[in-house]
Amino acid sequence: MMYLYRDFELVEIIAAYVSLEYTLKHRGAGTFTLTLNDGEVAKSFYQNDVLMIDDDAFIIENIHVFSDNGINTYEISGLHINSLLSRRVISSFTFNTTENYEIQIEKLLNENFIAPIDTNRKVDGFIFSAQCIEKMPTVNYTIENMEVSEVVNTALARADLGYTIDYLPEEHQYRFRLIQGRDKTTNVIFSDKNNNIANKDVYQQQQDCKNVGYLNNDGKLTSKGTAGGINRREFIVEGSDITQLDEQLAESKSLVSAEFEVIDNELYQYGRDYKLGDVVTFEDYESNLVAQRPLLEVAFYCTDTVTRTTTFGVG
Repeated sequence: MMYLYRDFELVEIIAAYVSLEYTLKHRGAGTFTLTLNDGEVAKSFYQNDVLMIDDDAFIIENIHVFSDNGINTYEISGLHINSLLSRRVISSFTFNTTENYEIQIEKLLNENFIAPIDTNRKVDGFIFSAQCIEKMPTVNYTIENMEVSEVVNTALARADLGYTIDYLPEEHQYRFRLIQGRDKTTNVIFSDKNNNIANKDVYQQQQDCKNVGYLNNDGKLTSKGTAGGINRREFIVEGSDITQLDEQLAESKSLVSAEFEVIDNELYQYGRDYKLGDVVTFEDYESNLVAQRPLLEVAFYCTDTVTRTTTFGVG
């Protein structure tokens, strides 16, 4: 069942459809496409309505009607409600090392959604729900001339955090909250041997990796990193702030990514055993890869069966 809301009021329950495809992201806004052949149900959809799929909400952005041999098909599509963050922009915002990310993201949202100086920018019902996540920036940095969504995505990628906006019709609220994934590396293992993956796409890249940094402060060198021998890959920057090395090292790690289709079985089930942001183990014996990374994206395709494709973390 899916539920269609307009201004927090229920207007339609969708029980039958041709197909449904949607994507959930740990950071950012996924998409959805709903295909119908019932014109009466399709008439219920208006742009900016909200479609609830399980616990996730999607904003109706596009309505497409087309016919073939006199038979109409209705294609409804849009973005996850996290896309609300893309409706505001900032000229400049600075993250500092004196406050945690949660406090600073709350400040960003207060300035642009919750209590902006220009009241036309306010979104009624938008609230921030603190989760007591204490992760701190390791360096001061300023982001300029971006949509708020890009600012949040950039900052939280550095912190290995995610977020979501919960749509709460009864409370008439859009509730923003940060998400910190759980360590499921010993509990959830995706591999060919467990018969729970198919159609995999695995990528490993280290050619741009750097693991030891030098800070040149007027000829005085300070280093960070302990790798040695052939595995040592150095870089050097000029400056006086040692945290410059932390930032460069974080951006220069070797990359591991994997995309695969999840085969549901009794061993692990999405929502019950693991969720977006959780750190799980991925084993690919053909490429000699065993890695622990967060789940960044899950895509669903539903007709009479459900196919789920999972994107395994990068970095």
